Amino acid sequence: MFSSRPQHASDNYNEMFDQVLRALIDSDNEAADDVLLEALRLGTIQEKLMALGALIKRGTTHGLSGVIGEYEQLPQVLQLQVLTNIGIFHHALRECGRSEDSALRLAAMRLIALGKQGKLAYVLSENLYEPAEELVQGAVEALVALARWIAAETRKLQTGIWDERRPRMEVYREIMEQRPELEAAIARALDGHRGRFGQELVRAALLLCDWPGSKVLNILHMIRHNGQSLLQRRLQQPPTSEHVEAFLIGASHGTTRSHFGPVFAHIEEKPVLDALVRRSYLLKNSALQLCMHQVQRGVWWDADSLNHDLEKRTALEAGRVAEWIGISGVHDAMQDERLAQLLKKCAGDPAARLQILRVASRRKRNGSVDLIKRMINDPDERIARLAVREIVRRRPADCDQILLQLMGNAPESVRRIISRAIGQSSFDSFWNRFDRLEKPMRRQAGRAMLKVLPDAISRIERKLNNGPTEQRIKALMITQELGLAQQVRQSIVDLTRHENPKVRSKAVSVIGELTVDIPDVILDRVLTDEDARVRANAIEVLEGKQKAQYVPLLTQRARSANNRERANAIKALHRMKVGTSLPQLLAMLQDGRSEHRISALWAMKQLGLWKLIQEVGKLAKADENMRVRRYAFNVLKDVAEMINSQKRSAG
Repeated sequence: MFSSRPQHASDNYNEMFDQVLRALIDSDNEAADDVLLEALRLGTIQEKLMALGALIKRGTTHGLSGVIGEYEQLPQVLQLQVLTNIGIFHHALRECGRSEDSALRLAAMRLIALGKQGKLAYVLSENLYEPAEELVQGAVEALVALARWIAAETRKLQTGIWDERRPRMEVYREIMEQRPELEAAIARALDGHRGRFGQELVRAALLLCDWPGSKVLNILHMIRHNGQSLLQRRLQQPPTSEHVEAFLIGASHGTTRSHFGPVFAHIEEKPVLDALVRRSYLLKNSALQLCMHQVQRGVWWDADSLNHDLEKRTALEAGRVAEWIGISGVHDAMQDERLAQLLKKCAGDPAARLQILRVASRRKRNGSVDLIKRMINDPDERIARLAVREIVRRRPADCDQILLQLMGNAPESVRRIISRAIGQSSFDSFWNRFDRLEKPMRRQAGRAMLKVLPDAISRIERKLNNGPTEQRIKALMITQELGLAQQVRQSIVDLTRHENPKVRSKAVSVIGELTVDIPDVILDRVLTDEDARVRANAIEVLEGKQKAQYVPLLTQRARSANNRERANAIKALHRMKVGTSLPQLLAMLQDGRSEHRISALWAMKQLGLWKLIQEVGKLAKADENMRVRRYAFNVLKDVAEMINSQKRSAG
């Protein structure tokens, strides 16, 4: 019935075949398993697939055991189907692993390994005590294969690389379900096995010694365990690349710690050394740090030994050696010396130099920064940038001096970091000292600040736009002193409409220094501002513009009721050579209001109109107001000193 079917078979035959197959699946008779197993051995590929599917659906121990026995003779597509449904074979694998038939036992053990059934490791360990050597060998090989699979999957999870078709948590749960049984089985096997496969069991044990909580690693701490000496002796030898984790973690144990240094010093195989330095994250274990500190009394490789070793290494390998030096526990000064040797080796490899910088950056905040200082001049801009950030983060005593010296030749991105780091302190220093400095010193200090801080103008603009009145006035003074009005033009224009008249007045004075004419704002202040000081300053700005269209406005303001506004308007008219300015000034000198007479004296002195000196003399002699007399007298005194000075220079 299950023999090769001719090509011209009818649909009735197919329907009958399906009915028979369903009947076999539903049957409770063990003979149905035998029929399906016969079809699995002799049928076509299609019939074998159908027979295997029927056996899996039945799920009987007898039928699944037959599949296990035939597994190696099955086509690859059927083997894949068995592995896909390996969970259904669990009870059959357990029974076959204890069968009287040696061939069936071996087949079951091989399938346990291929199907990654670590939960059945106890079945494998039971076979280690059989007299037949082939069964013992099969069990050992299966244990080693399972251990290698668990170790590989664990490493993938640690490095973030695993089969993307499966969620990470699914892989994690599978390992956590399988691993404890496998570790326990190997620990039992090392304790009870006597035979020539002991080293293979140790190999499997070392594969699982890749984390401190391993049940196999716990053998080192047991008082009595027959596998302890085997494991210790193997950990005291140079590791293979797959046993690096066990070598590192085992070195934290008292009986193997003393052997760690001598063993590591004689590791020459490139894959092993690569594996060791790649797994340097394991050195965070505090016990292992102590072990490495004790190696050679805390000196990790003297200078000559390190140079000799570096001759055999590539630049990237030298960068990885930096990880070991950084964790060695020796003094920072000695580490800097060793890392400097590595830097020379890595001169042409930015990736290796970056690794060395990261090692130096892991030190405590108060640790040495000598190596980091060397790397702020690294030819690679990224490394130099990271080194400068580390200097800024640690803030050593000479931090500002180091960064300022670097400002001249550093790349633009590095200068921006330095500017942000020392900018606030430099700007605050200039801001706080501004009021106490003389004008020449103000300008000198301000120019130096602008050179060091590319964002100084934006800082000043923030002061103009925010904060209390005093701060804004001070920012306007700095803007005027440093000639920055054009750069912050819009902010100054906005301040001409500020609610505080002092701010408006100062803003109008500063805006007058703009090279671009903006008469609309100024005229608006002259005509509409309620504060006389603002209007007076606006008139001074119009004076600087020297445009004829402003003459009617200035003539009107020359008759203003405010003395300062009136004096500024007369002064502006005289500078613009308007003939009415002299009579207007004379009228102001004879005004009945004392403050107007004083402002007129000020304007006359500013303009040098000594034609009216007789009027000044009258005011100094007979004016009823003491302030006016004193001011007029000072004007006469200044004129006399000027005349004497001219005579001395002429003589």
